[in-house]
Amino acid sequence: MAAIARDKAESSYHRLKELVINYRFRPGEPLSPVSIADRLYVSATPVREALARLHGEDLVDLVPNRGFFAKTLNSKRMSDYYKLALQISISAIERGYTRFVMDQMSHSEITNAYICKNDGKKREECLISHAKALERLYVQVVSLAGNQVMLDCIRKFNDQTHFVRLIDLEVESNFHEIAADMSALISALARQDVAAATANLQHQRDKKLARMNDLVKEGISRSLKES
Repeated sequence: MAAIARDKAESSYHRLKELVINYRFRPGEPLSPVSIADRLYVSATPVREALARLHGEDLVDLVPNRGFFAKTLNSKRMSDYYKLALQISISAIERGYTRFVMDQMSHSEITNAYICKNDGKKREECLISHAKALERLYVQVVSLAGNQVMLDCIRKFNDQTHFVRLIDLEVESNFHEIAADMSALISALARQDVAAATANLQHQRDKKLARMNDLVKEGISRSLKES
C-alpha cells in the first residue's frame, strides 16, 4: 500500500509540474488541491504534497493562511534566469571543457534543425522534443563543472524558462537561429574552443533578452485564456 501511495504521489507531482511549467493556470489563480485532484482524477492528498514540492522549487506561490497560487510570467524574472544561466554555463565550460562529450540523440535533435511543420498535436510534440533536447544540452554543459549546486541551478533554470523557450521555438526564424547557435556551441566545445563557446552563449543570451518582453507578453496572453 505504501508503495502504491508513493507512486500516486510521484505521478501527481509530475503531472501537476507539467501543467505549472507550461502555465496552464491563469496568472495568480488559486490552486485548490480539491479542484486539481478532480482534474487529475486523483485524491487531494497527493496533490497537496505535489503543491508543497512545487513551492519548494519556486514554481508556485504560497500565501500563508490562503494557500497556493499560480505564478505570473515576469519579464525581469525570466531575464534574470537567463543571465544567471549564462554565468553558470561559462564557469562550467572554463572548468571542464576537456570532458565535453555530446549525447548523440540530443546532438541529432539540435543540429538537424528540422522545422515542426505539422499542425496540432504532432507539431506541439515536435517543439517539446526540441526544447527538451536544448535543456539536456544545458545540463550536459553545466555538468562539466562537477558541481551539484550549479547543476541544480541549471535544472531550475530549465523548469522556470521552459514555457518561454517553447514560445520562442514556435517562430520559424527563431527555431532556425536557435538550432544554428546551439550547433555552433557544440562545435566550439568539441574543438575545446572556450572563447568561441563563451562568445556564443553571450550572443544567445543577448538575442533572448531582446525578445523577452514579447515572449512574456505572449505567454501571459495564453495563460489568461486557461479555464
